[in-house]
Amino acid sequence: MLPIVDNDSHFDRHRLGRVSALLDQAARDGVFPGAVAGVAHRGRIVYLHAAGRQQDAPEAKPEMPVDAVFDLASVTKPVSGTALLLCLEDGLLSLDDHVARYIPEFAVGDKAAIRIRHLVSHTSGIQSNPKLYHEHTSWETLLPAYLALPLAGPPGSLYLYSSINFIVIALIVERVSGMTLDKLLTQRIFAPLGMRDTMFNPPPALRPRIPATEFVEWRGEYDWGVVNDKTAQMMGGVSAHAGLFATAADLLLFGTMLLGGGTHAGVRVLSRFSTRLLLTPWTDERGARRGVCWLPGAAKVFGDLLAGQCVGHTGTTGTAMCLVPSEEMAIVLLSNRVHPSRDNDRIEALRPRVFNAIAAALTP
Repeated sequence: MLPIVDNDSHFDRHRLGRVSALLDQAARDGVFPGAVAGVAHRGRIVYLHAAGRQQDAPEAKPEMPVDAVFDLASVTKPVSGTALLLCLEDGLLSLDDHVARYIPEFAVGDKAAIRIRHLVSHTSGIQSNPKLYHEHTSWETLLPAYLALPLAGPPGSLYLYSSINFIVIALIVERVSGMTLDKLLTQRIFAPLGMRDTMFNPPPALRPRIPATEFVEWRGEYDWGVVNDKTAQMMGGVSAHAGLFATAADLLLFGTMLLGGGTHAGVRVLSRFSTRLLLTPWTDERGARRGVCWLPGAAKVFGDLLAGQCVGHTGTTGTAMCLVPSEEMAIVLLSNRVHPSRDNDRIEALRPRVFNAIAAALTP
C-alpha cells in the first residue's frame, strides 16, 4: 500500500475538504448510496475519503469504509489491459497484428482487417455492446454470437466504444500466454505490487467490505460480491472488459506504478516504454486522439480543469479513475450508483465537479 500523508504542502486541505463535502452531500441526496474518493501524488496518498453507506436496500447497511472493495465495471479495461502489454513485452504479439492471427474464427468479411490496435482504441467497428446475453444461456453459445457480429463500419473508420473489443483482447491474451487472464494479472501485476484487494470473483470472506450493486429481478436479490456485468457473469466473472473488484488504495497504487514508469518501491512490473505507450494518446486514421486501453480525458467526464491533461476510464457501476502524468497524480472516485437500480444516473453531473474540486486543491 502507498504511504498516506495527512499534510502535503502541494495540496490545500481546505479545498480537499470541499471534495469531502461534495461527496457527503451527494450520498445524502441519493446520487449514490456511498462512495470512496482518493488522490495519490508523487507516490503518496494525500487524500482518502469515504461517504455514505454500503447499501440502502432492502435495508440500510453500515457506513462506507475507506477500504471498501468495489465492482470496477469498465475500469477493469485499463487495468486488465496491462496483460496485453505484458504479452507485447514478452515478444508474443504486436499491436499491429491482425486479430485473426490469434482468433481465426474472427476473420469473417471485413473483420479480417481488424488489428489489435483497433481493439484497444475502440476503432474496430464492432457494434457497441449489443445485449446478446438475453438470447443465450451459456458462454459457449454467446461467444460465437459475439464473434459473428457484422461491423458497423470499416476498421479505423469510426470510434465506437464496445466491451466486445476487450472480450476479444482477453481471448488473445489467454491464447498467446497460455494462462488465464486472472492468473496472469495476479502473478505479474497484482501480487508483486501488493494489490491484495484487487481480484476477480472475490471470496465470501470479503463481502462485509463489498458494496451491493443492482437488484436482479429474476434472481430476486442484489448483486453483492458478484460482478454486475451480465456478460462477465456468463464468462465466470473473469474478463478484460469487466469483473475486477478493488479498493481505492489499490487503484492508486496501480496508477502510481504507471506514472512511475512501471516500477514502484523497487518492484518492476512493466517497462517504462510500456507505460509511455499506455499513457500517451496517439492519433488514429481519422486524426482523432485515441489511447491504449485508457480514454483521453474529456471535460464532461473528468472536469474542465483536467480535460486534455489526463487519461482515464469510467465504469457503469459508478466508478472512475484518471491519471495526470504531468503532475504525477492519480485520482479515483468509486461508488455503487447502480444500487438499487442502474436507472440512477445522477453521478454523470457530479463526477466532473468532483474532479474539478480535486484539481483545484493542487497548489502551485
